[in-house]
Amino acid sequence: MKNQAIELLIALKKKIGHVTHHTRDPAAPRILILSTTGLGDTLWATPAIRAIKKAFPRAFLAILTSPIGKEILSGNPYLDEFYVTKNGGFFSLFPLYKKLKEKQFDKVLIFHTSQRPMLPLAFFTGACEIIGTHGINKGLDSILTTSLKMEKMHEITRRLKIAGVESDGCEMEIFLNENDRVKKSDQLLIGMQVKTKDRFKEWPASSFVALGKKLQTRFGAKILITGSVDERDYAAKIAQEIPEAISVAGKYPLKKMCGLIQTLDLLITNDTGPMHIACAFKRPLIALFGPTDPLLCGPYGVSSATIIAKDTTCTPCLRKKCRHPFCMQQISVEEVFTKAEELLYEKS
Repeated sequence: MKNQAIELLIALKKKIGHVTHHTRDPAAPRILILSTTGLGDTLWATPAIRAIKKAFPRAFLAILTSPIGKEILSGNPYLDEFYVTKNGGFFSLFPLYKKLKEKQFDKVLIFHTSQRPMLPLAFFTGACEIIGTHGINKGLDSILTTSLKMEKMHEITRRLKIAGVESDGCEMEIFLNENDRVKKSDQLLIGMQVKTKDRFKEWPASSFVALGKKLQTRFGAKILITGSVDERDYAAKIAQEIPEAISVAGKYPLKKMCGLIQTLDLLITNDTGPMHIACAFKRPLIALFGPTDPLLCGPYGVSSATIIAKDTTCTPCLRKKCRHPFCMQQISVEEVFTKAEELLYEKS
């Protein structure tokens, strides 16, 4: 019923005339980016954000994002304003709608959203251009004024295409202040991101433990288990089984954790947020993939990253219904250890 109400409102608005704002100065457009999903999805937007501001230095560039999105993008010099939304129904967004409407945006760029109500919200801002990718707008492609064909490409490239400006590179960016930075240890530091939001993307805990023990024995490295507050218990159990390993999961704010990852000599990670943080800082990393495609969502344009990927074992892939990710179990401890040795020797 709620979805029908939203569609009815959009149809009614179109029938009586969609009052749009028009660009007052083409050199100074007012642009809203819609990116309300997770950490990696947000970081994928940073090359496009940079490119837009460099193409239009006088543009007013705002972003509608999630709480974690605002946290990771804080300090970004190319963004003029943040709007933050939490999960909620369409009719709970009226206060936010009023703020967006007052800004009189000329253009909305829909990079990605998991929350369907964000899409009609973009429509009702009155922007004369709404640009996005066809087929991923939860049945609301009709709100788009420019609909780009869904093609197989990395998500960074897709966002740059939506932005429609010349790119100066695909490097992601995180801006740290002095409070976020962490002093580099004299000891070799190897990080492990052992948990993900989705179980089907995880390398087995026993494999991380075995790898950690081998790395500690071979290099005398300090093993740090990274993660969020929600991953704290899982990370602590793994840290307990590796000699002298320390779990830092949930112990620092996100930007401080970024500062810590920046000091790592190597990060070994599943396909999840810290992988993208390490990419942004060009830290050596080994990224483990099975059910997700690294060509679409893996390290991109980063020479310091090594990808170990295995084909899916189930047809079709069960994804979030998967309880035993056999494809991830195909990655052997010895295979990852060998790659780690190569990267650490190159560094030394």
